[in-house]
Amino acid sequence: MIILPWWVIAFWDWFWYFRRGKIRYRVYNQGDTWKAMAVTKDMAIWNCYGGTREQALEMAKYRMKKALNEEQNA
Repeated sequence: MIILPWWVIAFWDWFWYFRRGKIRYRVYNQGDTWKAMAVTKDMAIWNCYGGTREQALEMAKYRMKKALNEEQNA
């Protein structure tokens, strides 16, 4: 597994996820788990849980991508 610097990952996320419009991600510490949410001007995804901050953020990104693809195909 290749470990990239944080700025490369941030740029990659901006390039692939922000091109459809601004997507804001928020990650909260819930004690022993992390909770993330993703919001655009038209849609909100919440209750994305993970054991680490990165897992919760990845779940939010995955669910947002899936919802945007379903919206596009409908």
